[in-house]
Amino acid sequence: MLEENFNLRHFDGLQLQCTLRLPDTKRKHRLVVVAPGFLGFKDWRFFPHLCQQLCLSGFATLCFTHALAGIRENPYELTDLETLSGNSTTQELKDWELLLDAILCQRLPFSHHLRVNAFGVVGHSRGGSYGILMARSTQQIRSVVSLGGIATFQRYDRETQKKWREQGQLEVGKTFSGKPIEMNVKALEALDRNYDRLDVVRAIRELTIPVLLLHGREDKRVGWKESQKLWERSLRDLSQFHIIEAAGHTFRTPHPFTYPSQPLTEAVNRTIHWFEKTLRA
Repeated sequence: MLEENFNLRHFDGLQLQCTLRLPDTKRKHRLVVVAPGFLGFKDWRFFPHLCQQLCLSGFATLCFTHALAGIRENPYELTDLETLSGNSTTQELKDWELLLDAILCQRLPFSHHLRVNAFGVVGHSRGGSYGILMARSTQQIRSVVSLGGIATFQRYDRETQKKWREQGQLEVGKTFSGKPIEMNVKALEALDRNYDRLDVVRAIRELTIPVLLLHGREDKRVGWKESQKLWERSLRDLSQFHIIEAAGHTFRTPHPFTYPSQPLTEAVNRTIHWFEKTLRA
């Protein structure tokens, strides 16, 4: 297995940290993009394991960290909280555009070993929903797997939004070391501006490619009914919805990663089988 770390640079200097994995360099391989969710990054929890297992199954994988994700020298911890506070869906959409452009224009390392006329996306939480959104406008995306995906990017009630606007920032979580993570009100304003572009329900209704929606039964952060809602609006003969028992939002995976849990193993195996069926046919 070959592993290559590199950066993709925006015109304004912001960069996406990326890792490309190849099974070998003897032939061309189908590509699978592995996308993080909110507060996630390419070396978060189970992403390296998922990429490695896909690679062992014969797929090339490209995992990335959003430009304003808050990752700097330490690849396993959100340390640049000031930068992270300025992240938004506007920036993440730009990140996706940069990534897809690099894939399609063959500006990745070892591009001559990648078959990008038909590739897949597997994403966690909003990463899976971004995959659905991008597939609507990128015809080369031929298959999507969503792990604990969201049906809407509007995650906050009116009272919370009011408080967010008044204070200019909102605490949305904590780092692994316990430091509070706050988001600037610009993130909320970006949700309003990008409302149409972030309409996941409409996007999956318009898709004519296979989509697998996997969700943990015990997911308390994003309830499994959000994936069910997406499945009900998809083309049923192309898509599948499956609940993984005893799994929460992160499929019972600690950070840093130690070993795969049973729910994660099931999610990974189903993901691999899905891409073997939908990308290699």
